Amino acid sequence: MNEREFANKIKQDLNYGTGRLKSQVTDRLKQSRERAMETFATQAASERAYAFAGHPGHAHLPFSGSRKWLPLALIPLLLIGVIYWQHESNHEENIDAALLASDIPLNALVDKNFQAWLDQSSQR
Repeated sequence: MNEREFANKIKQDLNYGTGRLKSQVTDRLKQSRERAMETFATQAASERAYAFAGHPGHAHLPFSGSRKWLPLALIPLLLIGVIYWQHESNHEENIDAALLASDIPLNALVDKNFQAWLDQSSQR
């Protein structure tokens, strides 16, 4: 059963059920529906009228314009932060490469007493 057949089945069941209701109930339902539609129509019309007037629900505060531009202003700051972070990580890689390419033996780099070795070599 596809969606359209299912909707038709529900429609038939609802029509069958409303056909068995008393006329007083159907009249009250009809009146309630008409009132709801009138209320909806007046609300929709008032919302359209206020759309360009700026009614209190959508007040234009002095800082509301800055809210729109704040994310755009943060983008350059974020880009600067990313560039700085990449530069720093690249700087650390350069230090690592320089240490590995230097005359320091690899055993000294992994030795627990590396600081002592550095102190001895700097005193010479």
